[in-house]
Amino acid sequence: MAHSIVGRADEVAVLERFIEDTDPVLRAIVIDGEAGIGKSTLLGSLTDSARARGLPVLECRPSRSETDLSYVGLTDLLAGLDHGVFQTLPGPQARVIRTILRREEPEGQFDRLSLYIAASAAIRALGGQGRPLLLAVDDAQWLDRPTARALSFAVRRLVDTATRLAVVQRTGEALEWVAELTRAVPAGRLDRLAPAPVGAGDLSRILRRALGWAPAWPRTVRIAELSGGNPLYALELARARIAKLPERVRRVVETASILRTPTPALLARLEPAAPDLEASLAHAEQHGILAAERGQLRFCHPILAAAAYDSIPAGRRRRLHRAAAALAGDLEERALHLARADDAPDAQVALALADAAELAWRRGAPSAAADLLRLACSRTPPSEAETLAVRRIAFGRLLYSAGDAPGALAELQSLADTLPVGLTRARALFHLMYVTRLSGQLGRAIDQGLQAIENAAGHPQFQAEVYELLSRVSDNDIERKLALARSGIAAVQQVADPDPHVLFHARAALVEAEFYTGLGIHLERLDGLNPPPRRDFPPVRTAVAGEDLIGRLLTYDGRIDEGLRVLRGMYERAMVENRSVLPAILGWMAEGEIMAGRFHAAAELTREAIERAQQIGAPGGNPWEVGFHAVALAMLGRLDEAEAAATGVVTMAQADPGIDLDQAPALLGLGLVALARGRFADAAAHLRRLDHAKHEAGIREPRLCAHAGDLIDALAGVGELAEAAVVLARLDAEARSCAGRWPLALAARGEAVLCAAHGELDPALASVQRALALLANLPLAFEHARTLLLAGQIHRRRREKALARKALTEALAAFTDLQTPIWAERTRAELARIPQRHSDPGLTPTEQTIAQLAVRGLSNREIADRVFLSPKTVEVNLTRIYRKLGVRSRTALAGLFADQRGTVPDA
Repeated sequence: MAHSIVGRADEVAVLERFIEDTDPVLRAIVIDGEAGIGKSTLLGSLTDSARARGLPVLECRPSRSETDLSYVGLTDLLAGLDHGVFQTLPGPQARVIRTILRREEPEGQFDRLSLYIAASAAIRALGGQGRPLLLAVDDAQWLDRPTARALSFAVRRLVDTATRLAVVQRTGEALEWVAELTRAVPAGRLDRLAPAPVGAGDLSRILRRALGWAPAWPRTVRIAELSGGNPLYALELARARIAKLPERVRRVVETASILRTPTPALLARLEPAAPDLEASLAHAEQHGILAAERGQLRFCHPILAAAAYDSIPAGRRRRLHRAAAALAGDLEERALHLARADDAPDAQVALALADAAELAWRRGAPSAAADLLRLACSRTPPSEAETLAVRRIAFGRLLYSAGDAPGALAELQSLADTLPVGLTRARALFHLMYVTRLSGQLGRAIDQGLQAIENAAGHPQFQAEVYELLSRVSDNDIERKLALARSGIAAVQQVADPDPHVLFHARAALVEAEFYTGLGIHLERLDGLNPPPRRDFPPVRTAVAGEDLIGRLLTYDGRIDEGLRVLRGMYERAMVENRSVLPAILGWMAEGEIMAGRFHAAAELTREAIERAQQIGAPGGNPWEVGFHAVALAMLGRLDEAEAAATGVVTMAQADPGIDLDQAPALLGLGLVALARGRFADAAAHLRRLDHAKHEAGIREPRLCAHAGDLIDALAGVGELAEAAVVLARLDAEARSCAGRWPLALAARGEAVLCAAHGELDPALASVQRALALLANLPLAFEHARTLLLAGQIHRRRREKALARKALTEALAAFTDLQTPIWAERTRAELARIPQRHSDPGLTPTEQTIAQLAVRGLSNREIADRVFLSPKTVEVNLTRIYRKLGVRSRTALAGLFADQRGTVPDA
């Protein structure tokens, strides 16, 4: 490789180091530069070098004409798999790969997730033979989107392998999937290479090698100046001095640009009258336009293919596409050729395009499917109004699945506005309601759903679907939510043989509505309802098995990690099938992490949710997820950021009533910021608004009203004890009704706050101890820590110094673990208020925390990271602790700690 490319010694050295690395950890390189600078040449030399070293190579070199075809790139990549790899795969996975490679007829349908998992397993199997594997992707800007998503999915699962990934992309192309790949690469394992312009001397050698001669030196210098050192532009400038291709050669080259995978045999069938085809191909190859590889032809550079295609006269281009359609063996490719052969409406062409769209969707390519359906709609004759409406509904949903939420909303709204009353309009409104709700417009979605019910009159099974979805989105009116869910069940019961999927989701909607009403969590009511796997076209929902409901209810039931696993599975499926729902799923996952006290994880999830929403057309993110981002930031002590994010949502809601209750997390975030700053009146104002909105909506489930505990704190802080008692009475009644341990603990803690505010310390202590007992073994780390803080405060006021210090020290250690600095500082202040004998200085709050962490086995560096000190300062503090407590080592400190039953003793 080192001697094969003129003027690229530095770049070649980088590639050599890249491919020589044998560490069993994923490594990637992105080759970035303008068109023609030599990126593809460098990639080709890298693949040649890998093969020369005996390394397996999987590569694809997409072109602009292939971007509308699904899985072309994946087919090229996996074509390099040998028979031995298939033998290592489970039978179903091997069949999926053989099917996508057209080596085996499909047995039924397979979903995208199955394909992605199979592709990942195949790549891992090829790379699991004790040597690195090179994945090479040229011209990433033209890679078909289904392949890009499959590759993103696979790479995230190859981090622990010796896979080497090389991607070529054009400067200025912001490719989401390439950015995703780079985020998956471990720190320090991503290289970037930007080929530099070549000088006049090297350019002269390049021209001589490519053309067999080079211009005189002054002209070569001028060419270098004009081309900016870009070899391809320089070659084009030089080629301008030689005669154009003979007409017979040019026609063959143009015909090749029509085809996805040109071969001499196909060209002969498309150009049967071409004189001496073999000689024409040889001429094109000699002049660096076409190259022959394994019986197939490819353009030496995509720019050449694009130029050849653009040069074909319109009439001839249509004739070539019509002829190519007749020869195409793939439904999707045939449909695209037909569409490009004629712009006029044609029922048969439209049907072929619609069938190809469904096939592309079932292959896991919603973007390609949407493009095909757009063409199908444009080719549908005006006389087929009903057919056109059905196709436009499918087109709108596929736009949403492909990540174009604004386009989906516009298409479905335009259709719903023009259709007459009836079932087809009901279907359009149903899908519009779904897209609108997940775009953060709760009020509008409900209006659309109510219209859909009216339009579906006389069709009970579809009405049941509408009732179910409308119930699921009606979070701002729980009485209506419950009534709609019951209406859905009643509608299903009118059908003699109801669809099992409709029955399952109708029952799931009732389970959710009863939860919101305060009747508890009853997932067991879904037992036995196991509808068979099915993928409807157009898609109806990503949560085909109710994963959104089940995952969330598991988290509210205290089974947080179990619920998060369900939601993570839904996230993985959405990454493949419907990226537009990712913001919502990430928001639900963040809510679970907040319950668990994992605020950094929640902040990362909501940050991704905001980015995902921006990618699909929501400039600032969706209100719900932005609000939870503010909550996570507030808990982490990033108060200014939290306040700005939450204020933005509340301000937006004031201007747009359609946001409705989706501003609830933002109001909570503002309340938490104010509490952290000690501004209890402001906190009470924000939390009152939130409390009023939720109860005005009819929400009676205390786990959905956990803000009540914060509101009681704020009201006690401003002395509004009568109002706090009203909030507590309602919280206690609702907690007893649902009988969940978390709500009962919230109510007990609120009772302790109120009793303490009245100076009634005995009942306050009994209540806080009851709260701690209820929280025991629940995965609610933050709630447990702040209840310990309250217990410590009550013990201190009761002059129970040892018990106060024990509770506060445990709370401080927990807040330190949770990385909630404001709460940790508040706890240190409480510890400092505990009276100590003058002759017995005891441990300071900081020393207490460091001692707790030391006896748990943390190193000085780890302790320093937790308490925001330097390792040297930690060492100094430990020396002081040893002196005060009369010990000389961590072992002795741990023994003393154990003797005192978990409390670091006074000196």
